[in-house]
Amino acid sequence: MRITELSLRNWRTFKVLEVQLQRRLFVLGPNASGKSHFLDSVKFLRDVAGVRGGLQEALAVRGGLSRVRSLHARNNYRGRVHLAVALGDDVAAPRWRYDLTLTGERGGRNRPLVESETVRHDGEIVLQRPSRDDEDDPERLTQTSLEQTVANKDFREVADFLSGVRYLHLVPQLIRDPARASDVVDDPFGGDFIARINRVSPRTRDAWLARVTAALQIAVPQFEKLGVSIDPAGRPHLEAAYTHWRTSPARQNETDLSDGTLRLVGLLWSLVEGGRRSAPVLLEEPELSLHPAVVRQLPSVLERAQRSSNAQILLTTHSPDIMRDEGIGADEVLVLTPTPDGTRAQLLAGDTRVMSDLAAGVSLADLVVPMSAPPGVRRLARLDPVGA
Repeated sequence: MRITELSLRNWRTFKVLEVQLQRRLFVLGPNASGKSHFLDSVKFLRDVAGVRGGLQEALAVRGGLSRVRSLHARNNYRGRVHLAVALGDDVAAPRWRYDLTLTGERGGRNRPLVESETVRHDGEIVLQRPSRDDEDDPERLTQTSLEQTVANKDFREVADFLSGVRYLHLVPQLIRDPARASDVVDDPFGGDFIARINRVSPRTRDAWLARVTAALQIAVPQFEKLGVSIDPAGRPHLEAAYTHWRTSPARQNETDLSDGTLRLVGLLWSLVEGGRRSAPVLLEEPELSLHPAVVRQLPSVLERAQRSSNAQILLTTHSPDIMRDEGIGADEVLVLTPTPDGTRAQLLAGDTRVMSDLAAGVSLADLVVPMSAPPGVRRLARLDPVGA
């Protein structure tokens, strides 16, 4: 199962968004166009459905409803925030549809409330809120049915799918010094990344690390093996072995590994972990700190990872090296364009001019990279940053 359609109203930079999703999606756009906000809409639904989450917590960590409501909202959709996903596959799309509309409580309290929540299975309504119970007890509207194991019994498949979404955007400094991340569990920036690896059962962990090691041996010169070790204080550490002129390999931990190696470890682990759960994997600019020769192979790496799993992969990127992969289809590329009335999102397959240029032999990278660049960016070369 995968997300076949994503719909947003008044979500962050998006006033309106409707997009059909394939098993892979490459999201491009200039800085501050909403690439991270696009991924965060899926991550938000994960946080709502998650065991440690729920609606109120998912909004609180984002600064509240007012922070996720688009500045362009005004009277659009009556100022409400709306998210919807359709779930299905290539045979049956959609099988499920989940719709959630949020509003602020009146009377000065201004708590986020569920204005409506609907679940459909094969077109038939499974859940419709507000219900009579909600009318009798309005306090129920502070929670979604998605987050409640009793209430989501008839659509548990949806809740389990969304709670399984994996997002990782590793910050190498946090991996090296996890104290900076406090006690965040499943920290998307890597504060508990090594602890998360260590929480996997030893047999499964060793099998997954073996797959990561096989890739690292190709991408990182002299790399031999990756594992996890425990120090005397009980803290887990990455342990990497490199070959050199001595008989025994040199061993390093996360403090010695380069930013690029740590990011690549995180990317590969996310693909293996997400693939085993058949859950969507969200990747934020995976090309960061990696050599261009490695970056050019990432689409092929993603494709091979998907062959052995049902994982859907959604990623943001600025990289022309990624977009030069000939296996990427126009229906897998979403270009974001900021406008005075919110960010516009369009699949390349829906642009007749682009499709005509592709048919004429113009490469995807040569088309999409200029489309996603900031207007007038060449003026930067004429700017004197220290001048008057």
